Amino acid sequence: MELARKQSRRGRRSSEGTRKSKTSPRKRWTFDVDSAADEISRILVERWGLDVSGVTPDFIRDIVADIVGGIVENRATKPTIESLVKNLERNKRMVLKAIAAKLVALEDLSVEQLDFILAYAPEIAGKAAPHLYRIAKEKGADHIIEALRVLWIQYGTPTRIECPYCGFNSVTPGLYCMVCGREVRESDLKDKIGFRGLLEMFASTAPLSLVQEVLSSGFVLYDGEIKPPSMRPQSPGAVELFLTSEEKKLVSRIIEERLKGDSRN
Repeated sequence: MELARKQSRRGRRSSEGTRKSKTSPRKRWTFDVDSAADEISRILVERWGLDVSGVTPDFIRDIVADIVGGIVENRATKPTIESLVKNLERNKRMVLKAIAAKLVALEDLSVEQLDFILAYAPEIAGKAAPHLYRIAKEKGADHIIEALRVLWIQYGTPTRIECPYCGFNSVTPGLYCMVCGREVRESDLKDKIGFRGLLEMFASTAPLSLVQEVLSSGFVLYDGEIKPPSMRPQSPGAVELFLTSEEKKLVSRIIEERLKGDSRN
């Protein structure tokens, strides 16, 4: 009996060992990804009308090859060209975004390609606004520039100050425009924002001590509204705008009028 039990235990161990050693069958087929990518690229350009935007099969081939390679690697059975095309069509938006991202890197683009980028990769377009603005400006594509202004605010690195030359919210504290690349003249910015009217409003309504601070310092901070120099810590993106002699006279006159009014009261 003891011998029979030992033999039974050895049999069970042997059976368990056999189950653990099973392996998955290996693929018995090969697939030419490069050749498939060539054919699929031609199909997609035709089906999706990409040639209208100047996108060629050669341009998208690397994108298609990467996607096809990933699909094939995870397949147990050999795919057909048509099954791969259907897979890409199910992920059309992703493929078009990848094409748009590749277009952005080009130094020159057609208006149709700019439209394509805005349509399928708006967040990338917003971040690349300085580059795309330059091209759109050269092409006279005003509708592209208008769209880029919105996308810059949504996805770029906007400031609170609009450039008087390109219209983007992109003026830095150093009076440099991040989009059009121009140095911004104080006089042009003042004209753009209607500085005299803003200064008069500030001098008439702000606490008198802050108005006097502006007059004594000779400049204001501007980040969409006029502020005294002492508010710099709360206005890190503000620019300094220096008062002209005429603007100082305006502020001084308003201070005198307010002081006279206070004395009468």
